[in-house]
Amino acid sequence: MEKNKLLDDLISQGEKLTNTISYVPPGSGVIRTYSVYRTSEKVEYQNWQSSSQRFIKTYFPSDLEDFKENTKKISPDNHQKMMGILRAIKLMPEEPVKENEKSSGNTNITINNTQQIVLNLFTEAVRDEITGKEYKELKEILKNYEREPEKTTSKIKERLKKMGGDVLTNIITNILTNPNIYGGLM
Repeated sequence: MEKNKLLDDLISQGEKLTNTISYVPPGSGVIRTYSVYRTSEKVEYQNWQSSSQRFIKTYFPSDLEDFKENTKKISPDNHQKMMGILRAIKLMPEEPVKENEKSSGNTNITINNTQQIVLNLFTEAVRDEITGKEYKELKEILKNYEREPEKTTSKIKERLKKMGGDVLTNIITNILTNPNIYGGLM
């Protein structure tokens, strides 16, 4: 079933279940400092919660903890919070990108998960085709990039030319034939 259809169904079910939540008055002679609620559709309500939680876990994991927190105790307030999470997902369906801070000298670079994967693939492809010594030389040249970008770029070009055309061809081939990359090109 399509993700949007599933979400619409969960929201619709949740709206129907809203009216099944009722206050449980304390028994005679009982003093409570808290409110107790129940649903007249206990099985259906539990199935809705479980299905909603599974949907969020699968497609929107950043919202899972907030949703789970509200499933601990049935109440109109908690139910509306769960409905709010589902409606917010419908309104803004893009999962927030978790960002990792990478620090290089005095420069901070923010890289999202997709960029990190691509960066790792590129680095791996380069390491597979050149020697450890050549890799260290490239890293050493790159240390001066912030101060002298044009000069550093020129030095890298010279160094790569000395390695030969086969090295560059093999690096690009390794990148393009990686399953994570060529799948996106098809």
